[in-house]
Amino acid sequence: MNKHIVGIDVGVTRTTIGLFDREMNCLSEQRFLTDKEVRADELMDHLAHQVKDLAGNAGVSMTDIRGVGAAFPSYIDYANGVTIETSNIIALNDQPVREMLRDRLRCPVYVDNDGNVSALAEHQMGAGRGHDNMIYATLSTGIGGGLIINGQLFRGMHGMAGEIGHMFISDSTGFPCGCGVTGCVQSISSGLHMAKYAMERIKEGEESRILDYAGTMSNIDLMAVGRAFRANDPLAIEVVNRGAEYLGRMFHSLNQIFDINTFVYGGGVTNLGSRFIDRMIEVYRHYSHLDYKFPAQFLPAELGDRTGIIGAALLVP
Repeated sequence: MNKHIVGIDVGVTRTTIGLFDREMNCLSEQRFLTDKEVRADELMDHLAHQVKDLAGNAGVSMTDIRGVGAAFPSYIDYANGVTIETSNIIALNDQPVREMLRDRLRCPVYVDNDGNVSALAEHQMGAGRGHDNMIYATLSTGIGGGLIINGQLFRGMHGMAGEIGHMFISDSTGFPCGCGVTGCVQSISSGLHMAKYAMERIKEGEESRILDYAGTMSNIDLMAVGRAFRANDPLAIEVVNRGAEYLGRMFHSLNQIFDINTFVYGGGVTNLGSRFIDRMIEVYRHYSHLDYKFPAQFLPAELGDRTGIIGAALLVP
């Protein structure tokens, strides 16, 4: 009986591959930079080579692999295993990635969106255990998520549910986003766009320790914003509170639509700390008129950097 499963998490910056046993213990993993400039077939060749390498180094034959799950930062046609669109790895647009990997690995392959597999992982093995209805949100360079409804991952009609970062939330603020919208949550509250907003304000003449921590204007990132925020820099506080404000509104809208009040959150933006999280939750409670009766639970994700490979592996039945 095939005992092992492989999970692949293709990130915009980094790809991680994990080898799991039947109890979902991670036996081995490897990470490498994602080459965004290659053709889709070259990327699939590289992924297949790395999977075989990982298994071989662990003394596992490919014939002992029950299946491979792969997560991509893309809209996914789950039923057909095709990437629909991604603004970050252009070569992946409209590619039959399931078939491409299956042909190279000669074993069953299952593919899904990175937000969906993260929701699956946290629901089955992380902070969402025991919650049949929950929303997972990754707050990072971008913003994404996944929906668990009645204990099942909800993909929607075309496999594209859970794209919470692209909810349109303001026509008066935000930067142009890869989705084509200015004013979606991601264009305001993602780590990338919080840093962009700080940079814009400093270029307009606002003094801030953010620039001191970054060193140069082009080096302003969320880490520099976070350091200034913890040092009580006024601009950093404004930037972070602005991001938290729109995230709180996003969670409120999700609650209104789905009647779900368990939210699991993870990602690099959460490293801004408890003041940021508290502000986000405060905004949610301000808008949620039924929170006194059905109080929301905001739960930090538990699986860390392995969320993607765990969720991808869980795609394999």
